[in-house]
Amino acid sequence: MAEENLEQDPAGYVYRIGTEAEGLTWIGRESEPVEQPYPVDIEHIEHFAEGIQDPNPLYWSEDFARQTRWGGRIAPWGVIVLTGEHRVWRPAWMGKPEETTTFFMSVPLPGNRLLATDYEIECYAPLRPGDRVFKSEQIMSIVPKTFRVGVGHQVTVKASFRNQTGQLCIADSRTVFRYRFGTGVGYAAAG
Repeated sequence: MAEENLEQDPAGYVYRIGTEAEGLTWIGRESEPVEQPYPVDIEHIEHFAEGIQDPNPLYWSEDFARQTRWGGRIAPWGVIVLTGEHRVWRPAWMGKPEETTTFFMSVPLPGNRLLATDYEIECYAPLRPGDRVFKSEQIMSIVPKTFRVGVGHQVTVKASFRNQTGQLCIADSRTVFRYRFGTGVGYAAAG
């Protein structure tokens, strides 16, 4: 890729724009593990459990959790979302947003929007308060598609979330439709 072309969507996400041929060369590419900026903590655990209204005492009570096979509080799998930094909006004085580090947006493709289409998660070991989370990704597939919302590609990325000892705690496989806004047949944007 001779010159880097970045586009920002209305939500503030930054996409690397390229050709389908450039994007297809990324299949199989793996990222190095990157430490997420926020460690797992009690506040993350309770905030996530509160958001999904999960009364599981493993997330709420240290006394209860100590008496289980886990020996203490553990985090629900969704807490991984709260350990990552969301660089969507920043005050203007902080400068332009940086390119997003997830492969969904950094793989060079024509699309400048995302639509989630599939999500699978596997839990191997619990995350606990104090754990630091290290995320790595691998692009599994890129498939050209057209839907009503636009012309683009189904991009499947497998992410691995490990704790500070390197133990695999969570793996997820996500497929998103990355498309060019306004290219869909029969689609009229609201507003």
